[in-house]
Amino acid sequence: MEQSTWHVNDVVAYDLMRELSNSVQAHLLELVRQGDPSAADRLSEIRRATLAVDGYDRAAVDAYAQQLQQRDTELARSAADAS
Repeated sequence: MEQSTWHVNDVVAYDLMRELSNSVQAHLLELVRQGDPSAADRLSEIRRATLAVDGYDRAAVDAYAQQLQQRDTELARSAADAS
């Protein structure tokens, strides 16, 4: 039987990246609902970029997760300021 090249911590990192992507997308969907014309394009960009990440490339997963974390923090802060 052939074993996967993924390690447990790689799966955890990939899942975290996906959760961050979902959070960013949720923030962007809210902006779309509020009428932000650029949010739909940014939402599509996030979806494409997330799907393009090679889950077996840990460096790529970590780098993209870091980008998503920054974007998620910015969007959460903007939402809080708008409230």
